[in-house]
Amino acid sequence: MREKNFSIKPVFGITGDCTRLLEIDSDQVFGIAIDIGTTNIVASLFDLKSIKKISEKNMTNPQTVYGDDILSRMHFAMSRGVEELQRAVIGGLNSIIASLVDDAKIKTPEVFAVSVASNTAMTHLLLGLDVSNIPVEPYIPVVHSPDFLKAGEIDLAVNPEATVYIFPNAGSYVGGDISSGILSIGIHKAEAPTVLIDAGTNAEIVVGMKDWLFVGAGAAGPALEGGIFSAGMRAQSGAICRIDIDSVTHEVKYKTIGDALPAGICGSGVIDLIAELFEKGIIDTMGRFRETAGVMETENGPSFIVVRTERTTIEVSEREVNNFLRSKAAMFTSLHVLLKSLGLGFRDIDKIFIAGALGSGVRIRKAIGIGMLPDIPVEKYIPANNSSLSGAELLLTNGGLYREVEKIRSMITYREMNTDAEFMKEFPDALFLPHLNPDILTNG
Repeated sequence: MREKNFSIKPVFGITGDCTRLLEIDSDQVFGIAIDIGTTNIVASLFDLKSIKKISEKNMTNPQTVYGDDILSRMHFAMSRGVEELQRAVIGGLNSIIASLVDDAKIKTPEVFAVSVASNTAMTHLLLGLDVSNIPVEPYIPVVHSPDFLKAGEIDLAVNPEATVYIFPNAGSYVGGDISSGILSIGIHKAEAPTVLIDAGTNAEIVVGMKDWLFVGAGAAGPALEGGIFSAGMRAQSGAICRIDIDSVTHEVKYKTIGDALPAGICGSGVIDLIAELFEKGIIDTMGRFRETAGVMETENGPSFIVVRTERTTIEVSEREVNNFLRSKAAMFTSLHVLLKSLGLGFRDIDKIFIAGALGSGVRIRKAIGIGMLPDIPVEKYIPANNSSLSGAELLLTNGGLYREVEKIRSMITYREMNTDAEFMKEFPDALFLPHLNPDILTNG
C-alpha cells in the first residue's frame, strides 16, 4: 500500500457465489472468449474495463492431426491416452492467446478472465478427462458442469490466477457450445417455439421457448464442413462455395472464396452441388447417378466431374453422395422427431436460427430442396453465425449471466438420437431426395 501511495486498483474474479482477489493492483483488465470447435478454434480479446472487443482470431484445431472428426480423436484417446490430445488443444489455445496479446501490445498477466464454449468431447479433452463413455451407451460423460478453474490449473498462458469458466454440457453430443448458443440467441426467453440448428461435426437441434428447452443430437459426421468428400475442405480461400449446373449441357459454373483457383468444396458448395445434381436430373431420389453428361466411371465408381483443369480435378462419387444423404437425413429427422414429441409441426415454428457450417453462406432454398430443412417461409431462417463464441463473449463481459447459464442448463431436456426408436424409424425415409414422403417437409 505504501509503495502505491495508498492507492491501488485490485482485480476481483467472480466464481459463482464467491468473489476472489486475483491481483492487488492492475491498471489493465482483459478477458478472452474462446470457442473450441472440432475443426476450428476462435478467440476474441476484450478490454473488460470498457467492455470493448479488441480483436478476434481463428486457427485450425491442432487436434485435427489425430483425426478430422471427434470420434476418431476419442478412439485415439481411448487407445493411447488423453494426455497427447490435451497438450495439443492447450498448445493451440496458448498460440492463439499469444497472437491476440501480442497484436494488442498487452501482457499475458493482464488477462484475468477466460470463458470457454466447446462440445462435450472437446471439453473432456481440454480437461484431460476420460472420454471412453461418451461414444457408447448409455452415453454418460465424466462431467456435465465443470467447476470454475484457475488458468494455471490447465496451463493456459494468461494470468495463472485468472478465472476460467467452461460452459456446461447437456449430453454426449450436446456440449457447452449449445448452452452458449442458447444464451446468445435468447431461446430460453422466446415467446414462441424457436429452433437453433448447429450443424458442424454433429447435428445438434434445440427446440424451445421461455418455459422449456428440448435438445436432440447425435454424431452425423462432418458433412457440412466438407468432411465426407475427398475434395471437401473448410470454408477458406479456394473453396468452392456456390455451384450452378446448366440444365442441358450440365456445364458447371462455380464461385470460390476469395475468387481463388478451386482447391476443393466447402459446406455451402456441397449443399449446392447435391441440390443441383438432383434438380437437373443427374442423380435420382436415392442419390444414384444416371447415365448422362458429366457422369463418368472412375476408380471411385460413378462420379460427377465438378472441375477438371490441368492442375486440378474435383469430382464427387456416388458413395460420397450417399454419405451426405445420411448426414442430411440425420439433421432433418432429429428436428422432426423433437417437434413431434412436443406436439408441434413445422408451421408452429416462429424462427429457425442457423449456426455452424450450415449458417455460412448456404442458400436456404437449396437446403430445403434436398430435404435438409423444412419447407417453411425462408424469412423464418436467420443466420446465427458463431453463436457459441457470441455466448462466450456475453458471459465474459457480464459475469452475472452465470446464473442465466445455470438456468438454461436446468431447463434442457436431452434426447439422444443415436438410440432413439422414433428417430431410427423415420431416418430411412429421410435418406431419399427430398424425402420418401415429401409432404412431411411442409406439414411436419
